[in-house]
Amino acid sequence: MTPAAALTCPRCRHLLGPESWVDAADGVCLHCQAEFEFIPFPALTAERAARAPQAAVLEADSVCFFHAENRAEAICEGCGRLLCPVCTVPFGGRKLCPSCIAAAKDSTAQTAPRNRVLYDSIALLVALVPLVVWPFTLLTAPIALGLAIYGWNKPCSLVRGRSRGRLVAAGLVALAEIAGWATFFVALWLKK
Repeated sequence: MTPAAALTCPRCRHLLGPESWVDAADGVCLHCQAEFEFIPFPALTAERAARAPQAAVLEADSVCFFHAENRAEAICEGCGRLLCPVCTVPFGGRKLCPSCIAAAKDSTAQTAPRNRVLYDSIALLVALVPLVVWPFTLLTAPIALGLAIYGWNKPCSLVRGRSRGRLVAAGLVALAEIAGWATFFVALWLKK
C-alpha cells in the first residue's frame, strides 16, 4: 500500500516507488537499502469532499460575484459578496472570498511592527551622555558612529518628527569626539 504523496528516502533522498513499501507504514529504499517508518500526517490521507458548483437555474437565484453562472451558497464575511462553493475559502475560522484573502495578505505584509529599535536615539545618547565624564568618549564615540551608520538604513520611528537628522547629529558629534581624541593623542606624541 502506497501513500498518496511522492516521498523520498530519508537517507539518500532517492524517490521511493510503490515497490519500496512493505506495508502501509514501513518500507525499504531499493537504492540504499535503508529501512524507514512512515507516519502520515492526517491531512495527507484524508478524503476531501469535492463540492461542485450548481448552475443558477431560476432568475431569482442569487449568483456568485465571481462566477455569474454559479448559484451563491455563502456570503463573504469580509466584504459581503455572494460566493459559490468554488470561491468560498475558509480562512482563519471565517468564510472569505479570494479578494479578501489577497487583501489580508497585503495588509499583514505592510503592517508595521509594534516596536522598533530607535537607532537614532541610542546613537545620540551614546554620543552625548559620556560628555559629562569625557574620558568615556574614547570608547563611546566609535560606538555612536557605528550605531549611526548601522541605523541609517533601518526603518525610522512611527512617531512624527523623527527622521534621520538625529542620526546625522549623532554621527557628527561622534566624529567631533574622535577628532578631539586624535588631536589630543597627536599633541601628546609631538610633545615627546
